[in-house]
Amino acid sequence: MRFRPSLDPGEIGFDPAAWPVPIPFDAVFGGPAGGRLELEIGSGKGTFLRQEAALRPGDRFLGIEYVRQIAGYAADRLRRAGLSNTRLYCGDAKALVSERIGAQTFDAVHVYFPDPWPKARHHKRRLIQAPFVAELARILKPGGELRVVTDHPGYAEQIAAVLATSGLLERPYTPPISAGPGEFVGTNFERKYRLRDGRPSFPFARQRPLAG
Repeated sequence: MRFRPSLDPGEIGFDPAAWPVPIPFDAVFGGPAGGRLELEIGSGKGTFLRQEAALRPGDRFLGIEYVRQIAGYAADRLRRAGLSNTRLYCGDAKALVSERIGAQTFDAVHVYFPDPWPKARHHKRRLIQAPFVAELARILKPGGELRVVTDHPGYAEQIAAVLATSGLLERPYTPPISAGPGEFVGTNFERKYRLRDGRPSFPFARQRPLAG
């Protein structure tokens, strides 16, 4: 992962090409397994990772952000905060998940406010599609949770339909511990639009069965 010279990701920047397949995350985080291992897809400026990782230092977090400039900012921000329990990858989430991550790896996968691609001709670009959700289910540990939040009503309908046939079990959505009062996640995106126009959010939580 290459960033602008003014940004220093330090050990936070994660290059999957430097590791065997499937990626050995114990080694990536520099020690034996400890606490939970969680994945956030679409980390943006890293607000969720920064807040959650600071409150849960015994857990480990991998973030994925596709936009290079934003990923660089997020990794530099996490490094400056001293959050050695985080890693940030700049690249394509679908390829990383399907090609380099082993089965039953993560305790939770977070997808917060993914691009809704509102035009009908662009719906095929939406992240939450049945084949990719099957991959996310594959990398969840038994009992692991997939958490998705969107503010786009049409995308929420699609997400609900996809999750209904995913084989994952529905469960109540509870905000992460770092969320503020009335927040579903506590990201910059949510705070911006909640304050500006009271835009509603649509949360989803699904769990991989303990058996199978």
